[in-house]
Amino acid sequence: MTLDEHLKKFAEGDTAGFDEFYLATKRLVYHIALSVLRDRTGAEDAMQACYLKVLAGASGYRAGTNAQAWVARIARNEALNQKKRRDRELAVDITESEPLFGTAQPDEYGLLTDVARRVLPEEEFAVLMLAAADGYKRREIAVMLGIPVATVTWRYHRALKMMRHALEGGKA
Repeated sequence: MTLDEHLKKFAEGDTAGFDEFYLATKRLVYHIALSVLRDRTGAEDAMQACYLKVLAGASGYRAGTNAQAWVARIARNEALNQKKRRDRELAVDITESEPLFGTAQPDEYGLLTDVARRVLPEEEFAVLMLAAADGYKRREIAVMLGIPVATVTWRYHRALKMMRHALEGGKA
């Protein structure tokens, strides 16, 4: 069943449709949010907000317009909104001001994600996670992120080069 069909099923009142949609897109949404926020907790919050928007907007989704790109755009917008809110806040506790990178506890995606978060710019991180961790093809990533395939390929190779440098003792 396609993502469009799952959304249609959910819009018609079958909650199993949303469950399937969530299972098929959760890694994509997480990695996009993580690429913007660079913080696992923030990415999970943005992920939750994204799926609340999906729940609210499922009935208005136009079938056949690429559900992956639709949910990716929602995830990115939610993460950007959260980042803007966070940037306007003033930390009053020293523990809130500590760096967001280099955590000792890896998430379900592994320690390499932590290294990637520290050394890669947002765009390269998103491409690397979508390609390497989620297994999307470069043309799928291009559609999801709204950039040319050549740019996806360039960012992917640049991310690999930066990771290799970091793991060999450069930045990590």
